[in-house]
Amino acid sequence: MPGRLFRLYQRKRVININANVIAAGLGSTAIVVGLIWLLKHPLDQHWATWGYTLFSLVADILLDVAIFAALHWIANHWRPVEGRTDKERMELGAAAPPHLEDTARVQLERAVLSPLYYLIAVAGTEGLQRMGLHPSAAVSIAYPIGLLVTRTLHTWWGLKTGTFEDHTIREKRARIEAKKQRRRRNSSASAES
Repeated sequence: MPGRLFRLYQRKRVININANVIAAGLGSTAIVVGLIWLLKHPLDQHWATWGYTLFSLVADILLDVAIFAALHWIANHWRPVEGRTDKERMELGAAAPPHLEDTARVQLERAVLSPLYYLIAVAGTEGLQRMGLHPSAAVSIAYPIGLLVTRTLHTWWGLKTGTFEDHTIREKRARIEAKKQRRRRNSSASAES
């Protein structure tokens, strides 16, 4: 079963992009929560609430982007397992866009939504700390809420713009467009004769 799930993850972009963003978001949040706990307890750092909030923001951005880039490569470019059926092999063999270009497109869309994400996460973190929650607990609540809101918006946007379109569909559309281009060239060449 794990092989089957992994192949599904690699074939369906709506699944792999969302899974990657959620894993990167929750992974970076977990690391930030751990780092804040270490700062506050074993290292005995007592910052103002805004210090922990600012630290969480910077650390989360850096960790999230790095984790997402690695997971996006695994989902769209690494093929350790072949498909079991001819259809799966065809879907897994469909050409993916260049890794950096594809990652940049998804990250650009995320960047457009990131002000909303970080507004929810940072304001939530600060507000929850002021209500008496430990900074690491505040981060562990506020960041997932921001992630939930922006994942919903990004999924809707990606389905509308084609970012979440599977590689096989993108490849098929490119072949159809190439045929149309050839027909136009042939008909214009015939008209000139």
